[in-house]
Amino acid sequence: QVPLLHYCQQLASTLSSHETCFIQTGDSLFFMHEGLQQARAPIFDVSSAIEVIHTGSYRRLPKSVEEIGTQNTLFQDERKPTLKKLSTLVRAKLLETLVPKEMSEVSVTDGIANVQVDGEFKVLLTLGYRGHFSLWRILHIELLVGENTGPIKLEETRRYVLGDDIERRMAVADNPLTILYTILHELCISFVMDTVIRQTNVLRQGRWKEAIKSELVSDSHRSAGQGGNNAPTQLGQDGELDSSGFRIPGLKINYWLDERNSGSAESDSSPFIKVEALQDMQIKCQHSSFVLDPLTDKEADLSLDLSCIDVEAIILKAIACNRHTRLLEIQRELKKNTRISRSPTDVVLKRKEVHMDVLQKRVDRRGFENCCTNEVLQVRAYGKSYIHLGINIR
Repeated sequence: QVPLLHYCQQLASTLSSHETCFIQTGDSLFFMHEGLQQARAPIFDVSSAIEVIHTGSYRRLPKSVEEIGTQNTLFQDERKPTLKKLSTLVRAKLLETLVPKEMSEVSVTDGIANVQVDGEFKVLLTLGYRGHFSLWRILHIELLVGENTGPIKLEETRRYVLGDDIERRMAVADNPLTILYTILHELCISFVMDTVIRQTNVLRQGRWKEAIKSELVSDSHRSAGQGGNNAPTQLGQDGELDSSGFRIPGLKINYWLDERNSGSAESDSSPFIKVEALQDMQIKCQHSSFVLDPLTDKEADLSLDLSCIDVEAIILKAIACNRHTRLLEIQRELKKNTRISRSPTDVVLKRKEVHMDVLQKRVDRRGFENCCTNEVLQVRAYGKSYIHLGINIR
């Protein structure tokens, strides 16, 4: 009942109440700190707000609920900087990738890489295969292999299937451009051999009938055929590249046929040209013997122009080179005969240079037998009468 004791009891009660409040406040602050992590302010679209403030409109605002979503097309003023940035990324990717030495041209324009192999193919590439911006994506494939009528055209569905298969293989390869080159190069080589075999069959059924013969040649066997076999198919029915049993046959073309063996099974000793794909998958044209080019007097180069394949031109060139080489041999033998060659003018090889296009026209007009009369040996026998020696293609 003493007022002082009552006052002390009130102070003790007040202090106890303050202690409880401080404890509750500390606990509340701790839990509120955790809750503030989830109560942050959202990231506001400042660029859109600035556009609305300055222009009074919003260009990406959908006109209806159905149009809500991402815009797939850039606006005109956004394309140039975007393509510039994409070109930089494509160039950087090319610097990190091993480029095969066979690729003659690699250029970047507007975010698109142009990869080309002369006479074979041209491919347009960019980045962004199936949403992965670090992987290559094929935009277009164009074959440059062809004939006088133009390059070979791939069907739209076949080109799409081929491009999809190459993209998938490039995505998992360490050297994607090497995979690209290998697949398309093998495809082009098979088309080249198919064209060579087909053109040879046409020549044998036309004006070169019985003047030449052809024979398919492969690594495993030599089948005497008159052509007609197509090159191995590269695309299966499901569109996948079929590499099982992949073997490109070569072709052996004989000319100046030996009439004694023309109807027999004996080996023919007539000269021939062999067109085949070597181990490095490069087309090689080889003559059965060493021949000289009449225009340069060097070893003849019987190479195919893959962008304009012409088997008849190769045969005509081989005939001209072989004729020139044999006439040189005859001239050398005649000069050794002192009874015939007594002065430098007694045995002379006269040459009238004729371009291959002119030879082609001669063949078209008068037949193949008159296309090789532009080079003869003039021999003055015993210093009196002249004898002209020539070699025909038969």
